[in-house]
Amino acid sequence: MAAKTVLVIDDSIMIRKMVASILADQFEVLEAKDGLVGLDTAKKHHPDLILLDFVMPKMDGYETLQALRKEDDLRNTPVVMMSGLREQVTARIPEPFVGFDFIEKPFEASALVEQIQKALQVSPQPEVDLSSEPMIQQLLSKMSTLETLFIQGTETMVQREVVSRLNNLNERVKQQEGVSHNLQTYMEKILAEIDRQNKGLALIANELRQIRKRLG
Repeated sequence: MAAKTVLVIDDSIMIRKMVASILADQFEVLEAKDGLVGLDTAKKHHPDLILLDFVMPKMDGYETLQALRKEDDLRNTPVVMMSGLREQVTARIPEPFVGFDFIEKPFEASALVEQIQKALQVSPQPEVDLSSEPMIQQLLSKMSTLETLFIQGTETMVQREVVSRLNNLNERVKQQEGVSHNLQTYMEKILAEIDRQNKGLALIANELRQIRKRLG
């Protein structure tokens, strides 16, 4: 029986490679670096399931999902949205989520595999009896899990830092816009006052000219 195909759409190459490594034993894995490439890849290969990152350039996860659902051949393809910023997802797509599943980063490898197996209705592989493995294999397995969590945790921290800095920058821009608006208003008042005074001076100069004519 041919292995099911999973398409991973994520702008982080580390996340793509990590997910591909997790799924390699059970699934054929395709990769795409953003929503546009992911859409083209999905239309070409018709994967059995799509893992879709939410925070991406060009097209975010929501926009990519909408584009996928417009394709007849992809309308019913299971989609699992991934994000370390659940609040950004719920800001665009209110819960409970409809039309896709969701997994929050960082996730353990076993949780991801279990969710994919459930979505594809694939029977899980028999668990390996760790007690029969050599100690080195157990250590490598634990290291792999820690590496998975580390990579996702690092990406999530970076995303949160970027979002925080963007929010701070946005607040500063708003404050600067407020200062600029106040300065603009003040300058307009000064110009109006200068204009009013110039008109007054012009009237006085005209009166003086009239007086000179009469005296001359």
